[in-house]
Amino acid sequence: SISAVGKSAIIVEKFLQKTRHIEYQMARDKHGNAVHIFERECSIQRRNQKLIEQTPSPVVDQKTRDRIGELVVKASEAVDYTNLGTAEFLRADNGEFYFIEINARLQVEHPISELVSGLDFVKLQLDIANGEPLPFKQKDLKMNGYAIECRINAEDTFLDFAPSTGPVSDVTIPSGPSVRCDTYLYPGCTVSPFYDSLMAKLCTWGQTFEESRTRMLNALNDFYIQGVETSIPLYKTILNTDEYKNGNLSTDFLIRYNIIDRLKEDLKNEKIEKSDAALAAAIVYSEYFKSRVQNSTINNSAWKNKLG
Repeated sequence: SISAVGKSAIIVEKFLQKTRHIEYQMARDKHGNAVHIFERECSIQRRNQKLIEQTPSPVVDQKTRDRIGELVVKASEAVDYTNLGTAEFLRADNGEFYFIEINARLQVEHPISELVSGLDFVKLQLDIANGEPLPFKQKDLKMNGYAIECRINAEDTFLDFAPSTGPVSDVTIPSGPSVRCDTYLYPGCTVSPFYDSLMAKLCTWGQTFEESRTRMLNALNDFYIQGVETSIPLYKTILNTDEYKNGNLSTDFLIRYNIIDRLKEDLKNEKIEKSDAALAAAIVYSEYFKSRVQNSTINNSAWKNKLG
């Protein structure tokens, strides 16, 4: 440490097992008004980078939301913060929160907070920069429903999430009630190797967690990207696990619950189901064609008999 930073002091950090990554959206204007806009759970990650986010967190009750939210507001006041931002925490298995950092910007996952708060964060950020006061107080903010975001990445899950790049010959982007997809994708575009692997942010909202989860699964099934490998199959496996449905999340979720092996099994079963469906369709078509031929033969014979 002396050669690196010129000091011999050693900082010892507490080791936390089975942690959750929970962050709070906050906003503070130039007039000293500050609020938190609820939490987001970002525990499902790979290589310490977020994959799936949701709000509210399944382990944050209203009392905890208010307590940690008040600390976030006080932190923004202490440093005279002005802007939207995010205060990030690790939550230990015993329920204790440990502060990580404040990100002085909008996060990738901010749309899910927009969905449950009804606010436009980009507009709010510009209004604050223009010197306008926040148009609401903390007591005015209410959390409505549940929202989930899946980061659609161009990467190969089975190659340790290595980037997958190249032309995208065809794409179908999901849509519908309470489905939001922010993306640059279009048929004929190219996924470049020079930038982040994120291709799209797929978000869904529901009155309940189950409604939001089911809507996300349907949207993932509707999302079609031809030309590059994607994280879509991985997310379908995760969202179908009992661990995810029961809120048993952690930053080591993929390893803890052997998700990659379960994905392989899901893909194998899906291939068998598709083969069975294709075989059934072929049989149905064959029988249909056979009946048409038989009917045609009968009709021709009847016509010939009339002529004779």
